[in-house]
Amino acid sequence: MPRPKQPLISRDAAVAAALRLIDEQGYESFSLEKLAREMGVRSPSLYHHFANRSDLLTEASRALLSSVRLAPAPAPGEWQEWFVALCLGTYRLLLDHPRAAGLLYAYFPNTVIMPSHERGARVLAEGGVPAGDRWVIMRGLEKLVFGMAFADAGDAVHGRTHIPQGVERERYPYLVEAIESGGAEGEALLERSVRLYLAGISAALATS
Repeated sequence: MPRPKQPLISRDAAVAAALRLIDEQGYESFSLEKLAREMGVRSPSLYHHFANRSDLLTEASRALLSSVRLAPAPAPGEWQEWFVALCLGTYRLLLDHPRAAGLLYAYFPNTVIMPSHERGARVLAEGGVPAGDRWVIMRGLEKLVFGMAFADAGDAVHGRTHIPQGVERERYPYLVEAIESGGAEGEALLERSVRLYLAGISAALATS
């Protein structure tokens, strides 16, 4: 498709408008034609900045995840709190944009999270964590946070609860006890999960 000689819109404005559409409708139905109508231009205007739909969605994913801010360097002995803050910030971002969860899943911007990985590896190193354990810890946290965030975002979009419903007490007594005693949902559940994960790591490091 031919591009106009002069761009009618900016790249940043197009990405911002794309994220607004995705927040409203989800990324699966997103198209350059819809975005052009939203911005009051014709589709060729977008081709000044993006090769195709995938190119634009990749940029939108990068812009979204880039909005997670890294906490300042932790005080000595408090490296766990740095990771708790990072995990909560990432989770909040996804739950603030639940329809964009699929976008991040499909177009995960690995290059965007390299600075946070580098900072995390440094935090772990300064906390005395052996080099061989640092990537394992960060990878586990990443899967914990994104897995829970993607699931909870899907529940939010579809009006579901993550707590199992209709579990038979007589048949599954231990499961019912665990559910009823958990006492946490959403962000509180994530924070508790992250802290338990990190506490286990700290205990293992202390005995190694």
